[in-house]
Amino acid sequence: MTKLYHSIVLMAVMIGGAVPLAVPTANADSLTDALRASLASSKSLAAARQGWVAARETIGTKTTTSDLSARLNTTGSGSYADSKNGKGFTESQSISAGITVSKNLFDGGQTRENTRLAEIDLETAGAGYIKVEQSVILDTIEAYLNVIKTRRETVLHTANTARLDAHVAAARIRVEAGAATPTRLAEARARLARAKSDAIAASTRLVNAEDAYKSLTGVDAGDLQQPELVVNLPTSIEEAATAASNHHPDIISARSVERAAAQGFNTLKASVAPTMAFSLSASTKAASGTTNDKDDVTAQLTFSTPILSTNATRSAARRVAASHSQSKLKYREALRTVSVGARQAFRNWQATETRLDAIKSEIEATRLVAKGIASEAQFGQKTTLDLLDAEQDVNDAELRLVTVEHDRLLASFRLLAAVGSLTSADLGLADVLGDLNAMPAPPNPFSTTFPFARRVVAE
Repeated sequence: MTKLYHSIVLMAVMIGGAVPLAVPTANADSLTDALRASLASSKSLAAARQGWVAARETIGTKTTTSDLSARLNTTGSGSYADSKNGKGFTESQSISAGITVSKNLFDGGQTRENTRLAEIDLETAGAGYIKVEQSVILDTIEAYLNVIKTRRETVLHTANTARLDAHVAAARIRVEAGAATPTRLAEARARLARAKSDAIAASTRLVNAEDAYKSLTGVDAGDLQQPELVVNLPTSIEEAATAASNHHPDIISARSVERAAAQGFNTLKASVAPTMAFSLSASTKAASGTTNDKDDVTAQLTFSTPILSTNATRSAARRVAASHSQSKLKYREALRTVSVGARQAFRNWQATETRLDAIKSEIEATRLVAKGIASEAQFGQKTTLDLLDAEQDVNDAELRLVTVEHDRLLASFRLLAAVGSLTSADLGLADVLGDLNAMPAPPNPFSTTFPFARRVVAE
């Protein structure tokens, strides 16, 4: 009976040791497929793209000071006056109409400087889009790897439960045969109850992970394939910090904001520069009688320049100077923050490499210990409790291996994000959404002539 008990237990140990090799990989969905689905279905990414389009269209609004304009004005009046000679009321009517065409021949450079400022703001919007894209990609990768991790954990917890079931069955047989005490059976049942609790928690984590994956990609998680380790990672902490300082979207954004603040000096100067405008007006007036009828054509060339520095102008200049100083400080802070983040991400990735080697050695050792204790327990040299402890060590080590392998892959992708290289272009997925510059202009929702009314455009 003792040999039967230990044979059952030893078989459970061997099954538990082989579980990690049984994870299915046939017909697997790759990480690339998941990223393509996520990029195509992400609403936050679509919103960021439309935000970039809005920033691009802002450039066209900066020509207001040099655009040709035309206005039509009409007025009419009618009156009734009581005459003093007793002949009743005298009626008087008049109507006039005029059209004026005007254009700034020189607007002091406002169009040029404001357009340049809008172009810099477009660069800032582009950096913001890249940041959103990196966030979407990293969230998808985390969800993908979480599904793989929780599935492997569920398999291990299920195998652990089956192994402890075998322990309980064997302990019950020994108790019935008088070869063991009820205490040993109670110990096995207690460990089985804990294993079932852990299995339930693992199953819940798996359902949550698959739900998060579907919410990001729009598809169910199939037989996900374990991705390969990321290549072309920085080889040193200095290389990581340098790459982040050059390519991270936060740095690009902060740099663009500083350039926009510096451009503020030019736009302010252009706003108070001399201007020259030309206007051409034609009007006609018809009134009761003929003496008040007239037609006028007027051409006007106007040169305008400020001769006093107002309080508003001086305050605007001080505001621009303060904004420029603020942007430079924010740029330096962004450099510090991004550099620290890149160094931390590199250290975390290196740590997972070391941890993986250590946990592999630990698993090999714990499996050897468990097999040795199982053999010794057959001859009464070790107790059932010793065997349960050894098997639990194997299970715990295998769970830690799943976690470390997960952390290693995730750390490599986080390192790419920290240096600004986790974009669709870097991953070979630029064709999913296409180039931002190729995005078509949105349809004009208003009529382009009088009346200026809103038109309903189908989405």
